[in-house]
Amino acid sequence: MARSARGRTGAGEVKHIVGFSGGIDSQAVYRWLRNRYAPEDVIALNSQAGRWENKRTVNFVADFSRSIAPVIEVIPLVKDIWITDDWAESLGLDGEQELTMELLIAIKKRPPSRKAKFCTEILKLRPQKRWMQATFGIGGQFEGEDYARYAGLRRDESPGRKNTPIEQWDGFFDCQLISPIADWTKQMCFDYVMAHGEPVNPLYSLGAGRVGCMPCVDDGKEEIANIAARFPEEIDKTEGVEERTGKTFFMPRFQHRPNNIREVVEWSRTSRGGRQQLFPILHEREACESKYGLCE
Repeated sequence: MARSARGRTGAGEVKHIVGFSGGIDSQAVYRWLRNRYAPEDVIALNSQAGRWENKRTVNFVADFSRSIAPVIEVIPLVKDIWITDDWAESLGLDGEQELTMELLIAIKKRPPSRKAKFCTEILKLRPQKRWMQATFGIGGQFEGEDYARYAGLRRDESPGRKNTPIEQWDGFFDCQLISPIADWTKQMCFDYVMAHGEPVNPLYSLGAGRVGCMPCVDDGKEEIANIAARFPEEIDKTEGVEERTGKTFFMPRFQHRPNNIREVVEWSRTSRGGRQQLFPILHEREACESKYGLCE
């Protein structure tokens, strides 16, 4: 059944659902919703991306849920890789097993990439869709109620999002998708949540530009260099997965071949083209290093 929030704003008439990653954009949307709707009508869902986030993000979400507002954790499962029911079992796999990034790479026989970012759909969107179908379906807690989804999409994030509408139909979730901060800047998101006295993910004060997967296949040189300098355990983690799966996490960054994580770290310390070494030794980072005024 199609779901729509158009014209439905009273308490108990519609549930307002946001995917809460622990990043500033989704936090701003969650705050925006809580300023407008009854607490019982606002739902935040968190899908740990295959246990691939930094522990500080995991801890931040847990602390936020305990002290600020509830966040429901939805665990990705092996069966989320496929749309067809019981397909995992037909391949001799346990569909109810928790799906980690490492297991996803092993089953798919390849890591995600910039051009094939199946990780977002499989590890985040499909688990949330499964939760919503169970919760709003027959016998579910909110059986028969309407719902709408909200996303922290901003037009200034990338050229691909410059035309993001405030409201559109989400065919994947079969409901309205509303992007209330589409015309905001990232700095506005920080200012907004901090004006309400909310803490933000501590990774932003440690030079991180993104706080989801660590590392992420979208990470550029600055992000990789920061991870290597501040969170070397994440480099070790990635190296271990590469060794156990026989797959490199990053697609070619230089030399037109797949590069292992240690090579990617070396590449992150070079100028454009990967030729000139900029930082022979990873330099010391300041205790607080933020682009968003978080160190003041």
